Amino acid sequence: MRNLQEELKEKEEEIQKLKELLELYERVSKLGEEELLAAEQTLNAHETTANLARNELIEMRDRFKGLGQINSERKTAILEIVNDKEAPLPSLANKFEEMGKKDDYFYSDFFRIIANLDLPESEARSLWKEIYSHAEGLSKQLGRSMNFVVALLDYIYLKNRLIENPKIVDIYSFEEIILNAVIDEGTGIYNRRYFNLVLNKEITRSKRYNRNFCLFLFDLDNFKKINDTKGHSFGDDILKLVAGTLMYAFRTEDISCRVGGEEFAVILPETGKENAKVAIERFRTYLRNSSKNDFGIEVTVSGGVAEYPGDADESNRLYSFTDAKLYEAKAAGKDRITYV
Repeated sequence: MRNLQEELKEKEEEIQKLKELLELYERVSKLGEEELLAAEQTLNAHETTANLARNELIEMRDRFKGLGQINSERKTAILEIVNDKEAPLPSLANKFEEMGKKDDYFYSDFFRIIANLDLPESEARSLWKEIYSHAEGLSKQLGRSMNFVVALLDYIYLKNRLIENPKIVDIYSFEEIILNAVIDEGTGIYNRRYFNLVLNKEITRSKRYNRNFCLFLFDLDNFKKINDTKGHSFGDDILKLVAGTLMYAFRTEDISCRVGGEEFAVILPETGKENAKVAIERFRTYLRNSSKNDFGIEVTVSGGVAEYPGDADESNRLYSFTDAKLYEAKAAGKDRITYV
């Protein structure tokens, strides 16, 4: 039978592995293209549900909106406490007791932030006491003060198994960084960084399976005039309307991105130009009607469409080919799409 020291050593080794993974996640704060790709590969290997797919990002965005309802001052205070690696356990307990007295939902918010656990306040208070007692017990057994985050990891992940894939604060921060890295803040759809990544991945995938796909590039007609005459706030609302219409008009598997000020791109996997045209014209109709109904102006777009591999078989050439078609549409009078 293994003795206590051997069991604790095994647990600490497991925790160390988790900490190393979290340190790898934190590298994403530098966020070059290579690092973003490496982070995605790491997530694919360790969490099959976290692959930057569209549905997950939408789910994550909804979750962060919920966390956004937590008082920002309280959230900051919680993160500061948890990230204080030197604080002794009694000091931590005092801080929590003070904050718990000030706020009726402090403990439930604490576990929502650090572990993505949604608990009633009474259960959250009980869980806090259990984890704190667990940390005290480990400290006595090891003969040194146990860091609370390590004790929390040990309790949630190894001892109690409250959740199969615990998302403690470090992973929460990582997801938030990833989300900010690939989502356009102004519209809520993917940005140019993610577009570049996905376009290369789609070419690789289509080449491997001998499939085709279409790339649709467009920009808004006379957008500068809209900004100048109606104001930038009005222009921002138009951009959000365009993004929402893209999400509504295209399929779930189609990837919509904002790649410039008023320029957008849509990648349509396993789609030829004829089917792409049906979706694009549907989008144009929806946009024209909704902008007129909601804002009193008809918003139109000029764009171009290219098909892989018929028009180009490499990402830069495919983008350049499509961009040239966009400018052909603008030169021909705007409010049109160049398909050939």
